[in-house]
Amino acid sequence: MQKHLSLRSYLLLSFWILLILSMLLPTWYYYRNLTQQAMNDAREAAVRQLNLFHALILNDSNIRSVADLQTWFEKTAKPAQLRLTYVAAGGRVIADSEVPASSIRDLDNHASRPEIMQARTEDVGITIRYSRVSRQDQIFVARRIQPNDPIPPGILRLAGPISPLKGLLDRLWNSFLIVTALIFLASVVLSYALIRQLRLPIGNLVEVVEALGTGDYGRRSRLSPGHEFFPLAQAINRTGENFGKKISEISEEKQQLEAVFDGMQEGVMVLDSRGKIRTINRALSELIATASNSVGKRPLEVIMSLELQEACDLILSSSSTAVSKPYNLQIVLGGNRTYDVTLVGFPERKRGMGAIAVFHDISELKRLETVRQDFVANVSHELRTPLTSIKGYTETLLAEKQPDPQMLSSFLQVIAKNTNHMVSMVDDLLRLARLESRHQSFKPAPVDPADAITAAWKACAPLAESKNIVLKSDIAPHTLHVSADYDQLVQVFRNLLENGIKYSTSDDELIVSCRIEGNRATFGIRDNGPGIPKQHQHRIFERFYRVEKHRSTHPGSTGLGLAICRHIIRNHGGRIWVESPNPEEDKGCTFFFTMFLARKDAEQEAERVTDAVDMV
Repeated sequence: MQKHLSLRSYLLLSFWILLILSMLLPTWYYYRNLTQQAMNDAREAAVRQLNLFHALILNDSNIRSVADLQTWFEKTAKPAQLRLTYVAAGGRVIADSEVPASSIRDLDNHASRPEIMQARTEDVGITIRYSRVSRQDQIFVARRIQPNDPIPPGILRLAGPISPLKGLLDRLWNSFLIVTALIFLASVVLSYALIRQLRLPIGNLVEVVEALGTGDYGRRSRLSPGHEFFPLAQAINRTGENFGKKISEISEEKQQLEAVFDGMQEGVMVLDSRGKIRTINRALSELIATASNSVGKRPLEVIMSLELQEACDLILSSSSTAVSKPYNLQIVLGGNRTYDVTLVGFPERKRGMGAIAVFHDISELKRLETVRQDFVANVSHELRTPLTSIKGYTETLLAEKQPDPQMLSSFLQVIAKNTNHMVSMVDDLLRLARLESRHQSFKPAPVDPADAITAAWKACAPLAESKNIVLKSDIAPHTLHVSADYDQLVQVFRNLLENGIKYSTSDDELIVSCRIEGNRATFGIRDNGPGIPKQHQHRIFERFYRVEKHRSTHPGSTGLGLAICRHIIRNHGGRIWVESPNPEEDKGCTFFFTMFLARKDAEQEAERVTDAVDMV
């Protein structure tokens, strides 16, 4: 991955390049001009000196030989710190002011020297190069010369140092380069120092912004008012404060929505635009056990209902105009739970939102509807049987002009019996209606359950004696008292005892038991009859509901006894239920119900429990 330079690096490089250019370019320009001018002056001065020596040699009559020329070179050129060289035809040096006469023959041939070659074709030959003799750069100027005999014609060359100004400029240039380097280093150090001073507040601002990005909206920048970044710090601080307020408002609204969402009794499922479950509320997770790990799954993977999945697909694939219309369907889950599901799609599927499904648990409504239908069917059956009997016997009597007195008496007894049964049924219905509406007021008082059981058994004695059934009770008189209405408690015991007698075989027994649990007494009435199947146990307390296999074997019952017991116990704040079969048996059943103990007995029981705990 290519790494890009930061803005700071670009600024530093730009500053340093500009600094170097601003210092080097003008200096180099003036150095170049001065150097060029100095070189031009040096060339002109060298040419003038060469012309001067040329004229002196030609006008000096004492120079009659090469030896005289060598001597003249040494006397004239050395004091002036110059070098004179005489190069004969062919490039042979015959005189040189810097070389002894004995060593002149050892000098190299100078025919190829640039200034010598230029002097042969032009008036003057000029070149600047390094001299191995003087070991420094020198200017060489040459021109043709033809002295008196016996000195052969040749090239007179003058060599001298370059202008002193050039050396001074070179020294100044070197010094300038050193000063420039020092200034550059100082600027680097100063730049880093200044940048570090700028980085501290920038770093502080970056930390504040990062803190705001991570949700720390209380973080603030502390810069002095005179600082360059103070306005930026103030803007960031205001932004953080505004963000904090907005986030707090949004969080509060979110918490309120989540509280409402989770507090709803209806189950809610939110789908995204792909048809996957995005979230569910607490009610739905409680209604459907498999919904707890449902996020990211399709509805069919959580709720085994093809109708629900097809409805969700239909909502998600619908156009924006059809999405806003709710879609309703009913599904049955778990075999006995019925839900009314309302699906509504989002018109504009922003942020991945697709649809929402609301589950209304209507199982109780369905159950009540079933109970109502059963009640209508049962009451119709219970009324139709005696009415049919009364109608049949009445029509028979009416058809006889002079009925036999014995037959008349028998028929009238049947009519009276069925009429009494209907009266009893109507009375039970009225009593049940008063219990349900609580129009039948009562004042709870301390009641001895042993007395209530005795009174109930007396009412059931004729039926029990006909089947030779006996009652066993472990409730001794005057041992405890419950808070109840005496007549209603007798009614509960009577109905339960009658039930036990009806469904018990001859020569059997009923057992009444009691146990104390806290401030309640739990009573049990146990019989050894055929028992009640599990699938019927939750419905036997409904009106007219009886297990079908016993309907025809026990005529005369109104089918309302257990429903009356349930409402009496509920009005007293208790609970009634059945357990069947009996423990360690395959038949029989035991009806249990609870009653509050009377205040005195409840206090005594609490003291007894406290004493037992203290003893432990």
